[in-house]
Amino acid sequence: MSLARCTARCLALSLALCACEQSVAPIQVGSGCPEQPERGPNQWASNPDARLIDDFERGDLSLPRIGGRDGYWVLGDDGTFQSLRADNSAECAARGSRAGHFTGNGFSDWGANWTAVLQNTTVDDNAVGYDASAYSGLSFWAAVGGKNAGPVSVPVGVTTLDVAWIGGVCTTCMDYYRTLVWLTPTWQRLLIRFADLAQNGTGAPLVPLRLDQMVGFIVWPDQDFDVWFDDLRFEP
Repeated sequence: MSLARCTARCLALSLALCACEQSVAPIQVGSGCPEQPERGPNQWASNPDARLIDDFERGDLSLPRIGGRDGYWVLGDDGTFQSLRADNSAECAARGSRAGHFTGNGFSDWGANWTAVLQNTTVDDNAVGYDASAYSGLSFWAAVGGKNAGPVSVPVGVTTLDVAWIGGVCTTCMDYYRTLVWLTPTWQRLLIRFADLAQNGTGAPLVPLRLDQMVGFIVWPDQDFDVWFDDLRFEP
């Protein structure tokens, strides 16, 4: 029997429960991992490879060499934490077998941030700008883990040569271009448009976002956190 005929028969008989031949198998997740929506990240898995920034399947903190990018994930912190972790993890994933895990607590100063730096720095550790002007935004899958019930707000955004502390431009640095995303214990795809990102006004200089001088994608929680990220991509 076809799925359409089976569904029609169920409706005609007004049955509360009716078994059809085709079904969606339940998605199994590890203990403490975010829940996965049916058919979630696989819907976008066929997007052009050049847009991919990181899907963490390499098993390390380097970015895959795609689209002229050759960067890596960088952790920054104020040194006051009780616990802090930022790694490529095989414990949970939105798609595939690995994802990025960023968790920390007990900060007494500015906290911690995690940045996907798009280009390797120079021999003098100066940032190198990446030309992202062909894109209008970024997408990624994210969720909260551990004991978080959610929803939890997490600031995310991008840094450029104008605001990065190793960009050689700013005098008051790291006033990055940001927005708030709300994360839950279920993986969800989030899309941020560059036009919607803004500095908070504390940095110098305060300048429009230069897409041709992008340094990286940054996550900077403003409270204790346990967050997961996967399939970070540029969007047209």
